[in-house]
Amino acid sequence: MSRATVATPKFDAKSGAWHFVFDSIHPNPDGSRRQLRRRGFPTKKAALQALDRARSEDAALLAPTGSGVLTVAAVLEQFIRTKQLAGRAPNTLEFYRWAGGLATARWGGWAADRLTDADLDAAYLEMLGAGRRQYRRGRGTTATTAPMSARSVQGMHKTLKAAYALAVSKGQLLRNPAALATPPEMPEQLRRWWTPEQVGRFLDFVGQLEATLALGLVEMLIDTGGRRGEVLALRWEDLDLDAGTATVTRQLVADSATKTLTYRRTKRPRSKATIGLHPDTVAVLRRRRVEQAEHRLKMGAGWPAAGSADDGLVFTWPTGTAIHPDVLTRSIRRLSVAAGLPALTPHGLRHAFASAALAARVPVEVVAARLGNTARVVQEVYAHVIPADDAAAARLVGDLYRATRSG
Repeated sequence: MSRATVATPKFDAKSGAWHFVFDSIHPNPDGSRRQLRRRGFPTKKAALQALDRARSEDAALLAPTGSGVLTVAAVLEQFIRTKQLAGRAPNTLEFYRWAGGLATARWGGWAADRLTDADLDAAYLEMLGAGRRQYRRGRGTTATTAPMSARSVQGMHKTLKAAYALAVSKGQLLRNPAALATPPEMPEQLRRWWTPEQVGRFLDFVGQLEATLALGLVEMLIDTGGRRGEVLALRWEDLDLDAGTATVTRQLVADSATKTLTYRRTKRPRSKATIGLHPDTVAVLRRRRVEQAEHRLKMGAGWPAAGSADDGLVFTWPTGTAIHPDVLTRSIRRLSVAAGLPALTPHGLRHAFASAALAARVPVEVVAARLGNTARVVQEVYAHVIPADDAAAARLVGDLYRATRSG
């Protein structure tokens, strides 16, 4: 019988920090003792608090049957719980629950270390052949014989991979089967966006409307490449109309289940939160502010109070309340069809901005900063619209080499 380790924090004089080691209640696959180590704590008190948390997390990973075996379901539950504590958006958590549900339905009761990459590869092939889920009124959601999309299967794969990676990093598991599995290849997506000429036609059409609300929203979407939630969350204090800039730091998000609206930080930290605006957009925003002031006078005491969630929003209903992101999506789609153009969404206008900017040879880093993305993501998504300029590169570099030659 192995001797249990005494889990008492110890001080390391060399590093100047405290550490501890304790025995997990979940043994290694061969039955031997598994020890979990944590280090780098500035004080003994901090190490003791971390030890209590680590023990609680370790104990929480019991199977529903109380057998003491770490299950696939427990690994996924732990992952979703940590993402919830990290403040992920409601829709993101809903996706994790959906993808995790697909995996739990197949392997939820399995011991987590029993799942292999071969099991995953076989399941992926089976799901691509059949298993598409369909909702029927009164009967709920059921699996069908129709093929599941590669995107859905890949979503389950990514969620499993991240959940197992977390368990491995916590010392609960020794390997990540999803890291060795082969997810389905995503078919090339035909992204839908408009040409600059079509965007111009859309602006002309919306400009004929009496209210500046629609035109202001469209101008901001096509001018900034912003996400719909980012544009809807803008406050007047975020705009400097004299300087012609907007500062994007948050977004309006709707809970997929309750439809409740909340304000959250932007989807990704922006390398450049303050971005420039076109003079035409600034002019429309000035008109929008006058129009909103008239609405505020009509509403009187019914206008959102100072300090409330909707206080100071740029784009609101005549009552001063926020516009639901889904309503904006439906409105843009409806207006695009009315303008005689292919149906498009606010996200399609974002793609239109990015493709037009890159085709005009705006540097990728600048486009990425305005979109709130990384340069790598922009290059991957829009590689086909970035001018290659191979001949120009050959000429410029060749001339540089030859400029130093004598004679």
